[in-house]
Amino acid sequence: MLTEALLGILLVVLFVVFVNKKPPNLPPGIWGWPVVGSLPSEDVSLGEQVLELRKKHGDIVSWRMGSRIFIFFCDYKLIKSAFSKIEFTDRPDFYSFDIFNEYTKSGIANTNGQMWVDNRRFALRQLRDLGMGKTRLEKAIQYEAVCLVKDLGPYRDVLVLPASITVAVLNVIWKLTADHRFDVNSPEIHSLSKMITTLFEDFQGPVVWFDLMPWLIPIVPNFVRKWMGIETLEKNIHYVLELMGKYIKEHQDTLDPDNPRDYIDAYLLEMEARKDDPQSNMSIFDLKNCMADLFTAGSETTASTIRWAIYYLAKYPEIQAKVHKEIDSVVPRDVLPSIQQKSSLPYLEAVTLEIHRLASLLRVGLLHSCNKDTEFGGYLIPKGAVISALQEGCHMDPAYWEKPHELYPEHFLDDQGKILTKKEGFLPFSLGRRQCPGSPGPHGLFVFLSALLQNFVFSVPKGKDLKLEGPESSFLNLPKDLDVVITKRP
Repeated sequence: MLTEALLGILLVVLFVVFVNKKPPNLPPGIWGWPVVGSLPSEDVSLGEQVLELRKKHGDIVSWRMGSRIFIFFCDYKLIKSAFSKIEFTDRPDFYSFDIFNEYTKSGIANTNGQMWVDNRRFALRQLRDLGMGKTRLEKAIQYEAVCLVKDLGPYRDVLVLPASITVAVLNVIWKLTADHRFDVNSPEIHSLSKMITTLFEDFQGPVVWFDLMPWLIPIVPNFVRKWMGIETLEKNIHYVLELMGKYIKEHQDTLDPDNPRDYIDAYLLEMEARKDDPQSNMSIFDLKNCMADLFTAGSETTASTIRWAIYYLAKYPEIQAKVHKEIDSVVPRDVLPSIQQKSSLPYLEAVTLEIHRLASLLRVGLLHSCNKDTEFGGYLIPKGAVISALQEGCHMDPAYWEKPHELYPEHFLDDQGKILTKKEGFLPFSLGRRQCPGSPGPHGLFVFLSALLQNFVFSVPKGKDLKLEGPESSFLNLPKDLDVVITKRP
């Protein structure tokens, strides 16, 4: 018995030593305890904690959280170099990512290898052909902007910004993907909007424990999973995918091969053309997930950036007044500003870019994974390491920004008042091969903001102050609900 007990203890010790073995030449940082590593504090955002580590260890920082090794790139030039490497393009094998695709690798955001290449390439081609950056898309955005202005028109007093902002953005994506739009009062579109917002919130909840310590997955009982909100996540994701399926079925029944209408039609035609290709991964289920990725990635991010813009412009009335003056000098009051007039509205464009910088919606970027042991920056990045670009840190880095914590449109203007098209330190849509396709993206923000500012003044309620801070979440910097005053411009 004694021998068996000693042997058991020895095996446990050897196991602990093995799992706690630090890879050679790992970037400096935090290693922590065996098995659990060192978990981040919940009192401040993950980005702020990494910035503190940067001060001590430099621009490449390692941090073992649970059984996962995270590598944080904290400098813009390093991020640009790192994300150009094919070795750093995979997505990590995270439970929270897989649950979005009903525990499969499908769609655009959570796939790797050839399936990711094919799905991304197809999406980019179709978004371009369907009008990304062209007149067709602009007309869709302008129509939704007019509807949004009309919806905000009756408001006069203090209010929390209405859901019609998200509805307007969702309708642009619906137009591209399914050639469909919803009325602002449609229960279905409001249900989808609420569902997407809830998914983003739950994505940052207790489910992350399974990401950090995947060995917990098979041993955690069902009642704990329920407490973690996994059952609710599964239900909400299934709802979104079923909604996508409803419109795919309608397209299958009405498909005209000679007159494709939208992204769904194009996918169905391509799937049929490649049905005998053994290399093809196209399927109805994959189409559902591709659509869900476009909606979740494109709607909440753009709508949240519009909300951030309204809050910042309310807080900085002198900047808002300059935008009003510029719009009035270029566009008649009864004509909606267009993308073609961007060059004549450089201050407004600079404001939209500055909002992207200050908002930094993806604080630490959308996570990547290293697909093989790779030397980079003088260190060894081990296979399986989770890679993060510290976007929020870059956007607040005084090395790149004169007034990093203020709304300062001059960051994006040269001495002649012209837009700086390429700005180091700026990466709101990431960089490299995994850069966000952007739907409706910066064009949408420009058109929506120009329409809103042409018609309204946004201000802080008398006697109050807007505290422009997001939640202390790890990944997403979504704006809180704040009161603003909307005044119709004379």
